[in-house]
Amino acid sequence: MKLALIFIGLLFCGFVFPQDKKNIVLLDNWTDTTLLTGPEKVIFNEVTGFDFDGNHYAALGSNNGTHIFQIKNDKLINTDFVPGKFQNVVAENRDFAVYKNYLYSVCDEGLSSMQIMDLSYLPDSVSVVYDSNILFTTAHTICIDTLNAKLYACGTNSAAMKIFDLTDPLNPVLLTDFTGAAYVHDCHVVNDTAFLNCGFEGLKVYNFSGPVPILLGMLDFYANQGYNHSGYYATSGNQYAFTDETEGTKIKLCYLDNIADIKIDAEFGTSDFANKIPHEIVLLENLLFCAYYNDGLRIFDLTSTPISEIGSYDTFLPGSDFKMNGAWGVHVFKEDNLILMSDRQSGLYLFKFPVKELEGNNGSSSFITNTPFIDGDRLLIPKPYLKSDNLYFSISTISGSRIYEQENYLNWVEIPLNLASGTYIYAIFADEKTLLESGKFIIGN
Repeated sequence: MKLALIFIGLLFCGFVFPQDKKNIVLLDNWTDTTLLTGPEKVIFNEVTGFDFDGNHYAALGSNNGTHIFQIKNDKLINTDFVPGKFQNVVAENRDFAVYKNYLYSVCDEGLSSMQIMDLSYLPDSVSVVYDSNILFTTAHTICIDTLNAKLYACGTNSAAMKIFDLTDPLNPVLLTDFTGAAYVHDCHVVNDTAFLNCGFEGLKVYNFSGPVPILLGMLDFYANQGYNHSGYYATSGNQYAFTDETEGTKIKLCYLDNIADIKIDAEFGTSDFANKIPHEIVLLENLLFCAYYNDGLRIFDLTSTPISEIGSYDTFLPGSDFKMNGAWGVHVFKEDNLILMSDRQSGLYLFKFPVKELEGNNGSSSFITNTPFIDGDRLLIPKPYLKSDNLYFSISTISGSRIYEQENYLNWVEIPLNLASGTYIYAIFADEKTLLESGKFIIGN
């Protein structure tokens, strides 16, 4: 396919901008309103993304059980459903982890169990190969240290946290009943280093390589403190970020120069953080992704000073006095610029955002070029001279019919390559009325 660009001055008016999203493109949304619905019309909870046999997949929790999706051609393909042992309107917290070709699932309510699903039959289906409450009945979250074949079950019905050996993935063997905290709400473990989110006890970091856990550091009193909920350790930048599940708290970022003396280096959140609650996060070296209750997906640029919000997509628009509706979980497929997010009321979302390009920036402009270049299935035209981070972009036919519009990726212009041959007009706006640049491009056979 040939593509020629001819830049001309054009007057382009009447562009309407959505107010609930910025720089994030919605690709797909799946929901099922026939499922059991709890208080506040809650149906769904956690989402976990994973790769198997070269394909992207997602596991989504609901009041009924586990929903499995394949992500293909920017769509969510509903692949299978595994009923939970406990199905009820109050079954509002499930959690997942993947090890080898198995998906582990737990629930934090009722007479539940741990389920293990064999992924070997994907993309057709999954097979339940273990379903038992012998080890525990309920757990709030699970995390698997894949480097050491250990499963950490947080907030179980019988211990603050239990640790199991997964040398045999279908026969978890108890290693430790952790007693170093009254309760562990969540954890993130990398190579035996475990960051434990212990509610009102704060953050504790332990090494679990030996028979006796060793306390490496803790943060039990800090500014803007609430219920220490969950966090994410980014090994590439030796950074750790966490959230407090309390209204008015911000996201905290720590650079781990000295883990024995953990300090919060930055706090940030949405512009109306005082009325909102951050929930789950994914931390990369330069970007942080947050599922914000009642506020949808939020993306923050850690390289800016101060840290700024560069992406948003609100999936919960109704007004509500309850502060824990909407967004719940988030997962990032960095290399393909795809983001999964679960919403408690409206299901699973698949978004597109230039994660790879911005994460690879490392705070400089090294990824900027002066000529168009092909990236996957699209053409990106960097516009480094357009300094605004609130750009808007549209494509119209030569006759004036608008066929494509979106909020732009910072100073990037994106032209879809799946357009038919012909002549098109693009326009870039700073706001609803301010045209920054327009031009013509021709797609040939």
